Amino acid sequence: MRIRTLLGAAAAATAALTVLAGCGGSAGSPAAKSEAAATTSATAPATPTSPTAPATPTAGTSAPSGAPSTSSSRLAPALIQLSDLPDGFRAEPLTQRNLPSLIKGCAGLEVLQQANIGDQAQAEWTKGALDDYVDEAIIAPQGESAASLVQKAAAALDSCGSVKVTEEGLSVTLHATPLNLPQVGTASHAWHTSAKFGIASMEMNVVLMQQDGLVVLIAQTRVDGHTNDPLTLSASQAAAKRAAAFQKH
Repeated sequence: MRIRTLLGAAAAATAALTVLAGCGGSAGSPAAKSEAAATTSATAPATPTSPTAPATPTAGTSAPSGAPSTSSSRLAPALIQLSDLPDGFRAEPLTQRNLPSLIKGCAGLEVLQQANIGDQAQAEWTKGALDDYVDEAIIAPQGESAASLVQKAAAALDSCGSVKVTEEGLSVTLHATPLNLPQVGTASHAWHTSAKFGIASMEMNVVLMQQDGLVVLIAQTRVDGHTNDPLTLSASQAAAKRAAAFQKH
């Protein structure tokens, strides 16, 4: 989502939490829609968007119907597909603004953002601007194992309890609490997060997992509504299977 608000490309934790944040801000994102609907959004102070540099060239601003847009063509085959999601979803093209932005307000995660992402792919799917969103980020770590990166990022978020991201030009604080979901992948951690966008609200479920040598982040978001735990779990299970199959080839 752009939040989705949605897990920088500088770190696996960032990417994940960009998703955690949402994935950036395309014009069709829930954040964008809620901002348009909330003309009094000045209640949330705007902050300059942190410059980011994707680890690999980004895809174009449009994508074939049903095909995800990603930041890495090498990792793109590891992403979930539209067929992995319930009926009614569509692929949402990504642009430069959708890519992970740096997160603030959690020292442990800020440190992890510095140099631990070797390659990354992202994609987003939605049922509509004010309906369910599913975002995914897949990270190939560098200088650290996937297991270590996931463990450190999870410990940092658990310790901080909240992070700050810039969404559609607004400084947004995401408050996170542990989410009780079955384990997915080799190891996983899950949180339920909530935030305010001016007069609008947002909820996001975030699953950060290790699948063998990759880090996978799934974010399921809803603006002015409630997250869907079964959807979060099914998307995460599909993501784990896709990432595992990708690494066997």
